Amino acid sequence: MRSRIRASTGAALLAALFFASATRAADTDGPERTVSALWRAMSHEAGVAADVATLRGIFHPDAVVFGSRLRKGQASLRRSMAGDFLKALEPVGEAGFHECEIVRRVEAYDRFATVYSVVESRTDTSAKMPDFTGVNSLQLYRDDDGWKIVSLYYHVGPADLPVPGTEVRTGNCLD
Repeated sequence: MRSRIRASTGAALLAALFFASATRAADTDGPERTVSALWRAMSHEAGVAADVATLRGIFHPDAVVFGSRLRKGQASLRRSMAGDFLKALEPVGEAGFHECEIVRRVEAYDRFATVYSVVESRTDTSAKMPDFTGVNSLQLYRDDDGWKIVSLYYHVGPADLPVPGTEVRTGNCLD
């Protein structure tokens, strides 16, 4: 009788451990919250700066940011450490800057997550069309303080090049 109780208790413990591992492996809520916080903190009204304090809290201290876009008709790729990227966001701007995330796909496993995110950017929130649309790839790591962005790569393509899958979502922000 005792061996059956031990066996069923052992099986229950193994099932609990398996369930906990499966839950951790599929944890997409944390990365999603971090990415949502990124776009909210980047957004600001005219005469106000981005929420750099929040941004510093969600970027890993050693994070890197790559950005690409066309400049004077030429493709340009820039790399900066997150600290330098965030420092550039500190000044108060004359115009507002509003990020509207319209697509997000998250893949997570244990302490690693990758997020594909499409964001429309507007200086005027009432504008029907965005000033530009960016495609973003974020990699995150879950440390003891939560999910941190370790790398961000954003790309702003030509205005006449549609981003697949965004036609019906334009202006419909995820949160």
